[in-house]
Amino acid sequence: MLQLKSTIIELLRCEVGDGCSASFWFDSWTAFGQLITFIGASGPRLLRIRKDAKVSEAMRDGNWALPAARSDNSQALLVALTDHPPPVQSRGRDTFLWRNASGNFLPSFSSKETWEQLRVHNPLVPWSEVIWFKEHVPRYSFIAWLAMLNRLPTRDRLRRWGMNIPATCVLCSNGEEDHNHLFFECSFSSGLWTFFAEKFPPNPPATLAAASSWILHHSQPHLRRIKTILKLLFQSVVYHLWKERNARIFSATETPIAALRLTIDSLLRSRLLSLQGPILHSPSLLLVYFSNIYYPL
Repeated sequence: MLQLKSTIIELLRCEVGDGCSASFWFDSWTAFGQLITFIGASGPRLLRIRKDAKVSEAMRDGNWALPAARSDNSQALLVALTDHPPPVQSRGRDTFLWRNASGNFLPSFSSKETWEQLRVHNPLVPWSEVIWFKEHVPRYSFIAWLAMLNRLPTRDRLRRWGMNIPATCVLCSNGEEDHNHLFFECSFSSGLWTFFAEKFPPNPPATLAAASSWILHHSQPHLRRIKTILKLLFQSVVYHLWKERNARIFSATETPIAALRLTIDSLLRSRLLSLQGPILHSPSLLLVYFSNIYYPL
């Protein structure tokens, strides 16, 4: 928490106008950052300026009014202030500036650029494009993201945490439930995934990692629409498998695989229809989908 607070302070700078709003000790209005950190906790006593003082209180008769330096850092501050004009009313109110990704301080705040500077930047995983893309459905992407990270609370994880629960997969009642089994070694999940995926390029893989790589291989211009459909299909299947698994455990309700196919088909058609517009050229995503999926399901 302290490190985050320190980082945020580095992103914020005060441009002194009349000096009536900027804190002398806690706002970064000089090149030294927070003066309470630069001078030290004894700074208010050394410079005879109250801890809660504003910058305007450090001047008298239009000039800086600070005592003789009693430390090297105090001396550095006094030297720097000789080139730093004292606050005056004619400059208006103090302005607080935020640092952008380029290192420039601007009066406007951008949550995106601030987050980019705060977060830890790790290299992109190979499957990121399968999870986060322009046409994605947020709730599907979130569950698929957790599945790719092996972070869904499957029964094998719950048992490792000490919970006394059955290990058997509730979808097929054959095999222990873990991420690999649920996506897509399980006969139920495999039947749902391959039913749709094999209608496009043949031989869809039966694991999450292999399936994501298989989808991304379709990068040729004439296959890009198929890749978009496959990404939506992949996320939709993962989401509905997890939803069906939870329904069987917590609600004691089962949906036949044929009904799940109809649900996914309906949702995909609705999503692809919503993507039609001037940006997407012919053939449309929905037309490509209809050209590969045969009815009745």
